[in-house]
Amino acid sequence: MKKIAFVLLVLFCSAVTRAQDFQKRYITVLPSSELTIIGDSNIAAFQCEFDNSYLEDSQNITFTQNGSKIEFTGAVLILNNKGFDCGSKGINRDFHDLLQTDKHPRILLELNEVSMSSPTKAVAKVGITIAGKERFYELPVAIKNAAIAEFKGKLHLNIKDYGLEAPKKLFGMIVVKDEIDIQFNLQVKK
Repeated sequence: MKKIAFVLLVLFCSAVTRAQDFQKRYITVLPSSELTIIGDSNIAAFQCEFDNSYLEDSQNITFTQNGSKIEFTGAVLILNNKGFDCGSKGINRDFHDLLQTDKHPRILLELNEVSMSSPTKAVAKVGITIAGKERFYELPVAIKNAAIAEFKGKLHLNIKDYGLEAPKKLFGMIVVKDEIDIQFNLQVKK
């Protein structure tokens, strides 16, 4: 009987300790943040900048830390496709056609895990959903930890990974390349 009581006590203590490891926080991505999609064609490069007024106000995230590894739940940045401005009506229209905005009006960026290599550098594991398809990536992130935290990075990806076909204009004379970069500088208030 003493052995069973001891085992139950150990399990209870470890369960309480694990429950305390989980932390909940409300975070706000500030309007000073920047998120840009950078692409190129055989004619010229283009940038589609995201208007932060399309972001949700705040978000409740849960995370647990084990050494230098932090795992997240609910850390999803929802980007309304209409919030992207590529500089002209024609490019905006092509951008929305490419992303199938009528069927899939949002891009989702979900932070799953961060492995800290130093107080200012980490590798983030993210899931990105574009046009209804999710793909997973690892990317380096520079971190500035202060009252307003800052997270900077760039992700290189191929739109064909999402089953998307780059637009061609003027009977194929202008061709958009399949490779794009998502560049971000997120400023977050806890």
